[in-house]
Amino acid sequence: MYSFSYLSLAFICFLSSTIVPLGSEAFVIGFILHDFNPYLVLTIATIANTLGSLTSYAIAYFGLHNILDKFFKKSLIKAKSYQTYINKYGICLAFFTFLPFIGDVFALALGFYRYSLIKSIIFISLGKGLRYIFLSLAFI
Repeated sequence: MYSFSYLSLAFICFLSSTIVPLGSEAFVIGFILHDFNPYLVLTIATIANTLGSLTSYAIAYFGLHNILDKFFKKSLIKAKSYQTYINKYGICLAFFTFLPFIGDVFALALGFYRYSLIKSIIFISLGKGLRYIFLSLAFI
């Protein structure tokens, strides 16, 4: 039972950082409040949410223009305006991919302008992990 629940948490956290507008925070807090292992919940949520953002990064990085035009047209237009910021503030943009709506644009922009994958992974996961930690401390 618990393994299925953790898998569903991972799925929700993954989707919430891609094209589906879900609030993974409520699920993370709900799992912790229902006596799931908080360390495991935070770890799974962080990894899955990071992978979701990295999926957006990869789509933009590899230039799958049909997918970009179909699913991310408005976000792609916004992402093009971030080129100067990417080179200068890429670490900050990667860190703040946890922000609702604009975080998806940041992930797309990082991939579109081929910002360092290693830096993206580190700072995306750091931002998302710290968000979940602070959120859980605030509600528990």
